Parts: sequence; C-alpha cells; structure tokens
Amino acid sequence: MSESAAFLFLLLSTGLSLVSCKVGVCNTTYFISNGQQCQREMIKNLMTNPNTNCSYEYEREKSCLKTHVATCMSTFVVQVTSLLLHQLYHCGDLTYQPSMVNKLILGKIKCKDEAFMDTEFCWEYFRDKLNSNRSDPSLCREYALAKHCINEKVMANCEICSSLVRDHYNPFCANKSDPLMVTNGCQDLAKPLPCSSSSVYKTALECERIFLKSFMENDKTDCGPALTTLKSCLDEQLSQRCKDDSNNRRVVADIRKAVMAVLRGPRFFCDAVNLRTIDLDFKARPTIPCKANFFPEMEKCAEPVRMEFNAQNGIGGEFCSKFRTALNCSNGVQKSFCEFDESVVGMIQRSYSSFCVDGTSTGGEGRNNTASSTSASFAFLSAFVFQVPMLLDAINSILFSVQY
Repeated sequence: MSESAAFLFLLLSTGLSLVSCKVGVCNTTYFISNGQQCQREMIKNLMTNPNTNCSYEYEREKSCLKTHVATCMSTFVVQVTSLLLHQLYHCGDLTYQPSMVNKLILGKIKCKDEAFMDTEFCWEYFRDKLNSNRSDPSLCREYALAKHCINEKVMANCEICSSLVRDHYNPFCANKSDPLMVTNGCQDLAKPLPCSSSSVYKTALECERIFLKSFMENDKTDCGPALTTLKSCLDEQLSQRCKDDSNNRRVVADIRKAVMAVLRGPRFFCDAVNLRTIDLDFKARPTIPCKANFFPEMEKCAEPVRMEFNAQNGIGGEFCSKFRTALNCSNGVQKSFCEFDESVVGMIQRSYSSFCVDGTSTGGEGRNNTASSTSASFAFLSAFVFQVPMLLDAINSILFSVQY
C-alpha cells in the first residue's frame, strides 16, 4: 500500500477531498465519491424504506465499500475497509481495536488511534432520532452534527488537518446540504486547553458553594438570581483559567454548561439540567466524559429532593434525608455513566459532605448557627480563592505542564 493510498483512504472516511492524487489505479474523485456512495445508499434506504433495518443495510454498506476499495488497490483491502467502517455510519456495535496493521497504516498518514476510537459517540444521537422517526426534520442538523463530530476527531488527531475539507452532502436537508455550523480550525484543535479537568471542577465547586450557601441560609432564596450569580462566577473564573485561543467565549461557555450539568446544587434546588454532549464544542467535551444516560438518570436522583424543597419552601421537614439520598444516588449514577479521573470524583463527592449531616442543614449544626458559621467559612474561602488568582494560576500551570 503506497503512502498516498494510505493517506486517501482517510479522506474517504470523513467525506474529505484532495485533488491531484491517485489511490492505486483510481483517481481521487472516483475513490472518494464512489466510496461515499456506499454510505449514502445506506442512509437513503434507512430514510425511505420502512421495511429495512440497520443490520441489513450495514452489511450492504460493508460489502459495497470492500468491493470499491478492491477496485482501486490490490493490498490491505480488508484492513482499509475495516478502518473506514469505524467512521462511516454503523449500527452502534463497532469498537475500534488497535493493532500492528492499524499502527502501520496510521503511521503512514501520521494519525493517532484516537481518530478512529469512540466514533460511536458521534453517531449516537443521530441514530436515536433516525430510529425513532425517519421523517423527523431535526435529522438534517443531527446528521450534520454527526459528520462534523467525526471530522473534528480526525482533524484533531491527524497531522494532515489543514488538507481536510468535509463533504456537506446531507439528504435530510431540503437543499441536500449541511446547515452552516461553527467549526474549529486546525490551530484551535491542536492546542489543548490551558486547564485540566481537575482545575475546572475545583473552580466550579468553589462557585457552587456560594450558591448552596444562599439556600442553606435563606429558605426564601430565588433560583433565578442564585443561578445567575453561579453562572457569572463560573464564567469569570473559567475565563481566567481556560482561555479560549479562538478569541471568543464559545469554549468557556460550553465548559460552563458541562460543569453545570455535573454540579448537584442546580438540580437539587432549581430545575432539571439537560445537556447533549455532542452540542458542546469539541474542546469542551472532555470536561464531561459521560454517556447520554447520565443526564436522565441524574434527574431521577434530583427530582425527589427538589420537590421536597419546593413543597416545604425550604430545608425543613424531610429535606435533609432526601438530600443525602439524592447525593448517594447521583454518586452512583456518575460512577456508572462517567469516566472522570479519580481526583475529580473525590473532589466532587467531598464538596457535599458537610451538608445535611445528622439531619441538619450543614455540618451537623442547627439552623441558628448555620448563617454565622457558614458565612465565616465562605468569607474566608472568598478572600483566599478569588483575591489571589495569580497563585492558583501558577499552581494550575504547573499541573498542566505535568499533565501534558
């Protein structure tokens, strides 16, 4: 297999195009367009034929792709076809396995295994919509998002990023083309965020303590202003620690959305927090390494304590008992559906350990002592955390340099 052939099979896998190259005996246009036709036929049939199913169409796609690859090159046909299938549409049961052959091929095109790993995430939301209602108008955007997700995985994990241009063909859209989408450039994708998940959640939990304090001290706290204050704190602190190199606040805003979906306070006291990870910026997604089931399962944990808080108009009655039950439940859901580093898991769980202990609002103390003791501790916390950002930035820089 020539280096140009290895390079171009990747281009096919994401609907990418590059002119003036040959793939075996095929020119680039033929190799890409006919290879993409295999996936297009699968998607078209799933969209229009109510009597077909994914498994049947996938076997047809696989056979079509293998035949097409074999017409262009005489070696590595099975291996190239296998790699392509990891990025083309599939039925959700395909897992990438690193191998010596894959390492050889990826070495030629200067890509990492990550370009082909966890592609199921990209197709998951689109597949659910397609299976639910094949005429759903939102499939136009969902299909575009899925392809965009795959494309950015390749761009972020291959040195040939600047040569890649995505195919915008989309049969679910009225004009057969993807809608306009905000995208990351190669330089943006190549630069890691200057903050680790650990520093992100440390900052988020510090902001949330102020949010929780307002509810524990005052039964009449309004969720609207409290949430606004929490979001403002997150935006201010994260913008200092996770600077967005693309000169806008999109990435930081999406990191804030991600951590808000993990924090317990907003769910327990205010409203359900719904999020689709695929809607987040590519660089923000690692801050919430959770499967789609995480979000509805977290809501099951949160709803009883939130209803108790609203029914009692405060933290009396059975609130503390339900608060601790909800904490245990949410910790279990997080363990089942997320893959946070152990340091982040411990940080999150410790953050709530002092609330509603021994049936009281915080730290085992009665309500009369809550305000003074909590105010003092939070005054100290605010003075230490938010008035010496240079110290924290220095620490985060050291941690970041060690991690990367």
